[in-house]
Amino acid sequence: MNNFMLSFAGADLSRLRTLVTAVGKEIALAPGATAANSSTPRSALDTSWSSLVEMLDLGKEPVARECPTCKHPCAIGASRCGHCWTSLPPLKARETAAV
Repeated sequence: MNNFMLSFAGADLSRLRTLVTAVGKEIALAPGATAANSSTPRSALDTSWSSLVEMLDLGKEPVARECPTCKHPCAIGASRCGHCWTSLPPLKARETAAV
């Protein structure tokens, strides 16, 4: 097996998480799918998909907020947008407590 490294960041990583979730849902809905609480996979596809998701190890989507100028996602604690460098307004106490 070839060892190679994939690197995704920011919006690309977020899109990859979305795609992995969507494909996983489609596989679960496919004919012959096992119940969610079943411990035995229905096929090699289930096993292969689980292995791929485990290998990607994408983690959870980080908490982010949207830049008011360019609408790109920014880290929740950022003071400037990483895309357009607009100064971001400070977080409200309620938003800070949610993190």
